[in-house]
Amino acid sequence: MFDRMDGFKPKNCMSGYDFELWVQGILTTLKFDARRTKGNDNGVDIIATLDGRGKHLKFYIQCKFHNRPVGKTPVQEIYTGCNYFGNDGYPVVITNNRMSSETKAYAKQLGVEVITEYELNEFSLLFKTGKLINETHTGLMGIIIGKMANRIDLFEKAVKVYNKEPIKIEEATDKEELKIELINTFDQANLLLQESAELQMRANACQQQAMSLQKEALLKNLNCL
Repeated sequence: MFDRMDGFKPKNCMSGYDFELWVQGILTTLKFDARRTKGNDNGVDIIATLDGRGKHLKFYIQCKFHNRPVGKTPVQEIYTGCNYFGNDGYPVVITNNRMSSETKAYAKQLGVEVITEYELNEFSLLFKTGKLINETHTGLMGIIIGKMANRIDLFEKAVKVYNKEPIKIEEATDKEELKIELINTFDQANLLLQESAELQMRANACQQQAMSLQKEALLKNLNCL
């Protein structure tokens, strides 16, 4: 289902099954061992592993092909599914649509990475033009960007997130608690900015579609005359 000629965009996907194959195809192309689950998957569609530079990483992925924004349910499902399979990897939701800043904040609290329509467009732009929009991605998104761009520095930056030990709230000092609060505030601001950018991107796409329809209607009218 994945074809490089699609420019790393799921434009030929017609169903959730197609989208799963598309995601699997991208990961396989980038040298992941990506396998679809069978039967009772407990919310996990793909299990992907990657070995490289002294790292063995495993990702439990749920793919959501929707015609509307994705809510909290897939986040909850992949979190539960990751635990069902032994909690020896990292949960990720990949969707062709967008996700609200509230849902993204909820996912972050659970340690679930989300890759949405906005990030998929980054893949496409990088593939077509070689242009990187954001060099700060971590996790699976950062790994994919690093491998696509053939940038070892981005890859290493992306995997560093898996070496960090979270600060335990009950053991945190006043200074650490303030730091956590500030980080959460900045994260929320970044999520809102990203949501704004996603909505602007969608608005631009709708505007282009409307202009095309107007042009088509005008040409038909001229032909009738």
